[in-house]
Amino acid sequence: MDVTAKGIPNEKIKWSITGDGVLPKEDLIPKYFDSEGFARTKFRTINPNTRPITVSVEYEDGSGKASKTAVFDGPIRPRIDRYSISFDAGATIELYGLVPNSTVEVQPDQYLGYIDFVNKGTLYTDDKGSVYLNFKPVRSVTKHTGRVFKLKVKYKEWDGSYKEALIGDIEVQKQIHATYDSWKDPNSCYISATLTLSNGIAGEEVNFDGTKLIVGLGQTVPIIQRWDKKFDNSGEAKVTISTTWCTKPATETPSFYMRFNTFGVSSSDTEVVSFEGGDHKKIR
Repeated sequence: MDVTAKGIPNEKIKWSITGDGVLPKEDLIPKYFDSEGFARTKFRTINPNTRPITVSVEYEDGSGKASKTAVFDGPIRPRIDRYSISFDAGATIELYGLVPNSTVEVQPDQYLGYIDFVNKGTLYTDDKGSVYLNFKPVRSVTKHTGRVFKLKVKYKEWDGSYKEALIGDIEVQKQIHATYDSWKDPNSCYISATLTLSNGIAGEEVNFDGTKLIVGLGQTVPIIQRWDKKFDNSGEAKVTISTTWCTKPATETPSFYMRFNTFGVSSSDTEVVSFEGGDHKKIR
């Protein structure tokens, strides 16, 4: 599409564009108004052909800026600009591709236990057809549901009719820390290996299936000392497995195989257990 700007003859200018469109290559864009004060260029649309395109031109010193916006008039296709939300920080999600200056109804498709959808309900789009959805952290999780959810959107078409769409999946995410430690009793042959998860959500389930202590000759059969099913009130969950290890093996060294799955986070690691104990390593 063609764009024509008018200004002071022979003055240097600069162009910019926002939305689902791009300008030509730098060497094809006029850098000055011509002797009659005109400058002409083109832009082309890009997928998803949804966000309104605004082309701007201004003098090199930043003065005299002028802009023109082109709005797509095809079928309305609501979209969002991100699909993840931090459990600890929340997020603002842009819902765009709507009719400018129209009403839109936005609701989650289920109860949200991990995040607070602050401005759900009836919203009003701006002159570019966007609304901004605000999600804030919750003080505590009482219902462990809604970690992955969709948005139910009722929006207006160009002809004034309303349609509905289901947009997602949006995932609430949280960073989980994992640490490996081993300890040996200085007065006996007892040694233990521990996997500790921290920064979890109190009451959230955690699956440690696959975690095991593999021992060689000279050790007793490993015994599970602790195997948490959920994070405690401080956000920790642990697995501790022990054995009796009196003589350092010549060929085989016990290894700790660690696996866990919680809040959409899956991880595995294997560490050698030192004969003297005292291992400490952050594995995630």
